[in-house]
Amino acid sequence: MSEFATLDEVKHHLRYDDDSNDTILAIYLQSAETAVKNYITDDITDKMLPSLKTATLLMVGYLDDNRNAENGAEFGNFLPAPVRQILSPYRTPTF
Repeated sequence: MSEFATLDEVKHHLRYDDDSNDTILAIYLQSAETAVKNYITDDITDKMLPSLKTATLLMVGYLDDNRNAENGAEFGNFLPAPVRQILSPYRTPTF
């Protein structure tokens, strides 16, 4: 169970009306939440939750859109720019 977003929120965000993609969306949700948690360095607070939810939903959308990376939109070791922008207030750069 994700603490940032639910499967129903993901399906609404991505405009899926049926359950045919639930299994893969649940995997993407778990992966997206892990990526968000790994990116931020601050302790998670209730105040951050709306931003973390938005970043998670955007990340799930990115994973869903790029299932096979056929469009060349690979992001390497970086999160997509919109996700990084949302999370940047909660990350202290390390050197």
